[in-house]
Amino acid sequence: MTAIASRRRTLLIVGAFVVIYIGWGTTYLANHFLLRELPPFVIATLRFLLAGSIALGWALASGQARLNPGDGRSALIGSLLLIAIGQGALLYANQYLPTGLLAMLYTTLPLWSVALEWLLGDRPPLWVLCGLALASAGIVLLMNKGLGSAASAQQWFAGALVVAATLLWAIGAWWMSRRPPFASRWMGLSLQMLIGTAFLTLFGLLHGDWHGVQLSELSLHGWLWLAYLVLPVSLGVYPAYFWLLREVRPSLVSTFAFVNPLVALLLGYLILGETLGTTALLACLATLTGVTLIIFGRR
Repeated sequence: MTAIASRRRTLLIVGAFVVIYIGWGTTYLANHFLLRELPPFVIATLRFLLAGSIALGWALASGQARLNPGDGRSALIGSLLLIAIGQGALLYANQYLPTGLLAMLYTTLPLWSVALEWLLGDRPPLWVLCGLALASAGIVLLMNKGLGSAASAQQWFAGALVVAATLLWAIGAWWMSRRPPFASRWMGLSLQMLIGTAFLTLFGLLHGDWHGVQLSELSLHGWLWLAYLVLPVSLGVYPAYFWLLREVRPSLVSTFAFVNPLVALLLGYLILGETLGTTALLACLATLTGVTLIIFGRR
């Protein structure tokens, strides 16, 4: 690889990280406003139905509508673990948890990523294990102080659901990084989103989200937030994320999970007036420090 090609690749990687850091960090705020008007699984279904349809239309128009053997299975895994469960759990929990706390819970994703690599034979050094312990302690403290003794069973369930979803996300990301690439990037993206839409629709029916929904009553601001999630977020962040999975370690790509909380906390403070107590902030610091040790120790 020439020096120019190496520099170009480095810039592309940095740019892709910036896209997923900012894009997914602002998702919590967009969901917060949309949840005032629509149930969670309706939002997710509309988002990925529209984004997947646009991606499919582009694949067809540009002559990229082709598939390799095995692409369907890859799309099924990606759609179920990364889109249906990953985003579905996020939206469900967003009804009951503050955006900053919810974002912090997603920092368990890098923990699962490193643990998965360890189970597969890539043993981390001792100080990385210390990072795992520190970050895990921060998550426990965050849940305890962020929710408090008066927290409802729904809040605790939402928090547990998010942590479980990050485990499945880590498994899906690891599996996707080791599968052959899709014959067409846009065709693969559209398949994952549209199959994910089917799962999300089913979740919504089981949860009763579609009962009495009137999309004609959605406000202009609601449509704008939905458009934001469809265009720059879904059609910008997901291609960058899936590309990074093939360029660097999945555990490094998962660093978005500890940058997103900083974005979400800042937006929650500036726009929503949310606050976190001193203990919760210390828990955030412990978690971020622990995850940072883990990620940079696995480079």
